[in-house]
Amino acid sequence: MTLSFGLFGCGVMGQRHIKGMAKLRQAGRMRFALEGVCDLIPSSAERAADLAETLLGKRPRVFASFAEMRAAIPLDGISITTMPDAHVDLGVEALQAGVHVMVEKPIALTVRQGKRLVAAARETGRKLAVAENYRRDPINRLAKALIDAGAVGRPFLAVQASSSNGEFVVITPWRHLRRKCGIVVDMGVHYTDILEYLLGPIEAVVGMNAIVDAQRKGADGALHPADAEDLSVGAVRFKSGALGNWMLSMAGRGAGYFHRAVYGDGGSLVIPTDRTGQPLQLTVRRDGRDIPLSEAEQLALVPDFALDPTTAALFGSERLSSYRMEFADIDANLIAIEYDDFAGAILDDRSPEVSGEDGLRSLALVYGFLEAERLGRPVTAAALLSGEVSAYQDELEDAAPQAS
Repeated sequence: MTLSFGLFGCGVMGQRHIKGMAKLRQAGRMRFALEGVCDLIPSSAERAADLAETLLGKRPRVFASFAEMRAAIPLDGISITTMPDAHVDLGVEALQAGVHVMVEKPIALTVRQGKRLVAAARETGRKLAVAENYRRDPINRLAKALIDAGAVGRPFLAVQASSSNGEFVVITPWRHLRRKCGIVVDMGVHYTDILEYLLGPIEAVVGMNAIVDAQRKGADGALHPADAEDLSVGAVRFKSGALGNWMLSMAGRGAGYFHRAVYGDGGSLVIPTDRTGQPLQLTVRRDGRDIPLSEAEQLALVPDFALDPTTAALFGSERLSSYRMEFADIDANLIAIEYDDFAGAILDDRSPEVSGEDGLRSLALVYGFLEAERLGRPVTAAALLSGEVSAYQDELEDAAPQAS
């Protein structure tokens, strides 16, 4: 069975999605057809249709609204790649029309809006997936397998810290505006997701945050306003009892920095920057000595580790410990895996790997660093998800037209 998909949002992210679809097509694993594209800017929709025709061998029809697309095409699913503040209205409309939805991360502008999406999926019985790509990197898959196998013993500390980008616009100017979610939230959901992916549920967070750059310089030299926090420092406590150290600087000058690591009573695992293909650095503690393990030795610790068939087809092997590939191809491959999982969830009637509930957790947790500073104390994941703690997010919704 070939599913019928639509795409709403044809800017930078929407075009990346089309390139991901092309990777599935090349691998012979595309179980859907892109039948329609939609954007509020007609020229963007036309460019996306042109790209799809080139890469997918068929030009999708162009529409000005979801309602128009739905009336013309019997859609099974739609992916939404607009700005986060538009996700809830578009997603609820599609779900209520009986269409399965994959929405780009973050799931919505606020936890309250994200809960509306999750509730709509539950009420309609449709699938709601969140396009979270970092965890799908083969190196992160291996990292989880090693942690689960006890390679570092009992984990007691995780570190997620990075510094990059300086005073420049990150991809698009809207990512630096609070009312559009802000760069700490836009990037941070990747990292709260990966922390829970590796070590399980986070129970509480605390944080302090700052705006380093009130303006951002675009590629053309133009200055753009930036009122969203671009520096976040904090800590988390996992349900397991492990602690986590958090630092996300999107205003970093000088030497770039990325450190993701898990420390346990049996060793440490240093995980490279996402989408680089670099190997893990696993060091085990034996008889009081620290012993680095080679890639082959790492794989030997997890004899049952195997990537899913689509990931293996895209990256060339089911048991990878490193790989060499151009960044654009890595990025497209990971998006392809998202689409394969979304199609599989529909066809097999199962939950997507990253469900609406999962996407809601990663959003709630990253907002936790911002909400905790307002309160001057740690906040629990439960309080964030229930809406008990939401002062920071309330301001965002008050500053924008309310979702209907």
